[in-house]
Amino acid sequence: MTVATKKDSMNKKKINSLTSPMILQGQITFLSRHGSTWFWGNVLAASLFILLRWVESDDSLPLLLVWYGAIIAMNVTRWLFGQGFLPSQHYSGEELSEFGQRYLIYSTLISALWGVSGIILFSPTSLTQAVHVLLLAGAIVAAMPVLALSSFALYVQIGAILLPITLNMLLLGETAQQSLALATLLLGVLLAMASRSITSLLNDLHAVQIQVQEQAHTDPVTQISNRRYFDSTFKTEWRRAARESKPLSLLMIDVDHFKRYNDKHGHQAGDQCLQIIAQCIKAVARRASDVVARHGGEEFAILLPDTSPDDAALLAERVRKSVEDQRIPHSDGAIPRIVTISIGVSSCTPNPPHDSHPPNEADVIYPAMLLNAADRALYRAKRNGRNQIARENCGDSVLKLPVAPIAVTHAA
Repeated sequence: MTVATKKDSMNKKKINSLTSPMILQGQITFLSRHGSTWFWGNVLAASLFILLRWVESDDSLPLLLVWYGAIIAMNVTRWLFGQGFLPSQHYSGEELSEFGQRYLIYSTLISALWGVSGIILFSPTSLTQAVHVLLLAGAIVAAMPVLALSSFALYVQIGAILLPITLNMLLLGETAQQSLALATLLLGVLLAMASRSITSLLNDLHAVQIQVQEQAHTDPVTQISNRRYFDSTFKTEWRRAARESKPLSLLMIDVDHFKRYNDKHGHQAGDQCLQIIAQCIKAVARRASDVVARHGGEEFAILLPDTSPDDAALLAERVRKSVEDQRIPHSDGAIPRIVTISIGVSSCTPNPPHDSHPPNEADVIYPAMLLNAADRALYRAKRNGRNQIARENCGDSVLKLPVAPIAVTHAA
């Protein structure tokens, strides 16, 4: 198998096994934004069915009203739930998955209510049965948007909507009803096939979206995350660390004398050097939650969620040693050398969301404080001779001004 084939198969596996949180948020945004459309579509279809059954016979009026009330209540519940989703807010993958699952539950319950109508509100009249089937088909079309979340859920809803009335018509034993039942089964198969085609199209679109997203978040030289992705993830992990009261560590890495390396060996060799260093960093920071990014030029960053300062320092030393062991030649004038890196390490535990403004304003920890502390530690490592790590606790270098005493005046 060629390298390209392996890469393609890995990409397909990744796309099929996991949907990007950004894409999932876009899908849920679409569902919530058009929630009123699905709501009014169900209400109009249910109203037409109630009117048709009421004109035909008023014997089952109480049952009709109970069913109609249940349909309205479930649609209102789903619509209000969808309105609670804020597209401008940044949600975690777990929050998006939970929201999508709850939306599917509400949609399935609505489909089940439509399916129940094929039993408790079944009409013996062939014309009414045909209209009933058409309205159920409309309910399936209204449920089609859940394909954005799960194709299997739509198949379940097709069965829940059409099977009860189909079985009821088959049990009647009359030729007209049996023919209509077969037509209903055929309609269900056609809708399932159409949804399968739509699912295939959605998967292709998802694949393109993921590829575009990866290209937008990947550094073209080192093939690791870029500054844009780092900044976005940093905000997300900061909020998560604040919510869970867990430490967040940051490593800022700079390649020593890289400008001299580029001037001596050329930009192509410089790119190859950065690629080797990027792979060394990725080989050490291997957790799924670790974020390795090219921060700019010859500078890299490693974001380590739920990592103590001591563990972050140990990982930094392993990264430094890994790059040193590569023995990349670096001719600086007449003295042969090897490429090394300097690392600044910092860590902090953000303030909990409910304590973002404590009584003492000096105790507030801001995201910029972690970034600045890691930058200062990196500068100190370079100033002290390079090829080493330096640590600085978040906020250690913040200038704390003395509080001026309150002047007390006395009446003469």
